[in-house]
Amino acid sequence: MEKHEYKNDYFYFVVRQEKKDNKDVLVYCSGINVTRFLPMMQGRLGLGSNPIVSGLQLVKYDLCTLANEKGAIPKEHYCNIGCAGIAPTKEGWYTEPLLIENPATLTPEEIVSFAVKSMVKRINAASLSDTKMPDDLPPAELQKLLEVLCKQA
Repeated sequence: MEKHEYKNDYFYFVVRQEKKDNKDVLVYCSGINVTRFLPMMQGRLGLGSNPIVSGLQLVKYDLCTLANEKGAIPKEHYCNIGCAGIAPTKEGWYTEPLLIENPATLTPEEIVSFAVKSMVKRINAASLSDTKMPDDLPPAELQKLLEVLCKQA
């Protein structure tokens, strides 16, 4: 089964193909490191209004829209889909899993690319910095830029 991932110490997106009840599904696991983004969020109120957490939620909702447009069936409130233990550090992570049934033409690579671009766009929008990050960097290079961005905050 195919698996595609994008991971650094700030966020991750992992999508893998599986069989569930003899049907093809995609398991989408995503997370954002709240601890590392805290400097960027200083002075903003509470977790509920945290634009980075909201950004990860919105990425998932955009993915649901994309899946629906391609004839797939996103299942948001599906438990135990195997996303535990993916976070690359032991800090505080906020996660958003998703099960996609009948993925049709959606591929793990397409979903991860879509999610990364969407998340970078949201981080750029939430940042009070003039430094804007490109959405096509490898995970380690993007991590270096995020480290600088979060230290500047």
